[in-house]
Amino acid sequence: MGYDRGMPRYAIVVALLLGSCAVPPPGVQQAAPDPQLAGRAAGPPQRCVPISPLQALRVSDADPHLILYGSGRTLWANPLGPHCSFRYDDVLLTEPFGSSYCRGDLVRSFDRNTHIPGPACVLGDFIPYIRG
Repeated sequence: MGYDRGMPRYAIVVALLLGSCAVPPPGVQQAAPDPQLAGRAAGPPQRCVPISPLQALRVSDADPHLILYGSGRTLWANPLGPHCSFRYDDVLLTEPFGSSYCRGDLVRSFDRNTHIPGPACVLGDFIPYIRG
């Protein structure tokens, strides 16, 4: 009796799940900047960054909604949507197309100890933070 013929229930669930992993709108700032980005200047967002065999995507120690990539002079920050986050010790698994991480790529997590799968999030633009 409580069934709404306008939209199937599974479509509502899918819409809610996809909306929860959405990238924040442009201009939305982090609650607190990551200490690893201190002293660096933000550059214009990039759609893709080249994959380096020496680096891996990692979760920010200070912000579970922020993925970091790179080291040295340039660190790339990828802010996730407000309802998508990872724990600092999660193992991240990606399936990039080609030789770059790009906006729209899916990142999944696994618990390091139990190997239980965690959330999956969609990457947004990569913001370069460059040390002067």
